[in-house]
Amino acid sequence: MITSNHVLIITILGLFGLALYATIGISIYWLMLSLIVYFVFSCLGITITFHRYLSHRSFQFRWKWMERLFILFGSLAGTGSAIGWVAVHKAHHKHSDTDKDPHGPMTGWRNFFNDYDEHVNYWSVKNLLKDPYLKKLHKYGLWILLAFYALLFMIGGVKAIVFLGLVPQMLTIVISAMSNYFTHSYGYRTYETGDDSRNTWWMSIPTWGESWHNNHHAKPHLYSFRHKWWEFDISGSIISLIREKDVR
Repeated sequence: MITSNHVLIITILGLFGLALYATIGISIYWLMLSLIVYFVFSCLGITITFHRYLSHRSFQFRWKWMERLFILFGSLAGTGSAIGWVAVHKAHHKHSDTDKDPHGPMTGWRNFFNDYDEHVNYWSVKNLLKDPYLKKLHKYGLWILLAFYALLFMIGGVKAIVFLGLVPQMLTIVISAMSNYFTHSYGYRTYETGDDSRNTWWMSIPTWGESWHNNHHAKPHLYSFRHKWWEFDISGSIISLIREKDVR
């Protein structure tokens, strides 16, 4: 499985690779590809699938192949398996803004690395453990990442590993951590939720709508975090196109 140490290493390598190529020169082509892959990993994989689908079951995929593909996208994002991610997220909702919150603002710099070493409560994700596909992705997560890097190397060498793997993964990790911190520290509150969740408007684009966080904590069963007309939720809009229409 992928641990907090692996997440730290991926983040450092992504930052180092980006800094290195920035000094020797990099084309806009590779930067654009990195942003596209970041969208695939972060929006399709983590936000839509790990969070709104697997964690909260706020919708059902219209097509099974898409569900499986999007789960793979999330597993390649460098933030751990679906089983580990969902377990940590459930702990966050259960213990928001307390000493038991695995990634609240009070955790400081550790907020940048999901704590898979101490907060994986397998009982809370026992339904996911019944799925052989998810179990394999969890058990062999590190090997799957290494195979992904090897494939990228065969396609485009070290530059492909950096800009199609490490940089998008680093962005996913860092921006997720920023969201975890700022959406419980700064912004407005539409609902009284019993925690410090906030709607942080300026993070709504890079987080694909995740930063409408007070809305989410108030009504976690809804797939769209957009509760006012101007609260743009990219992920919610995509879900509206790919979900089973008879499910909320």
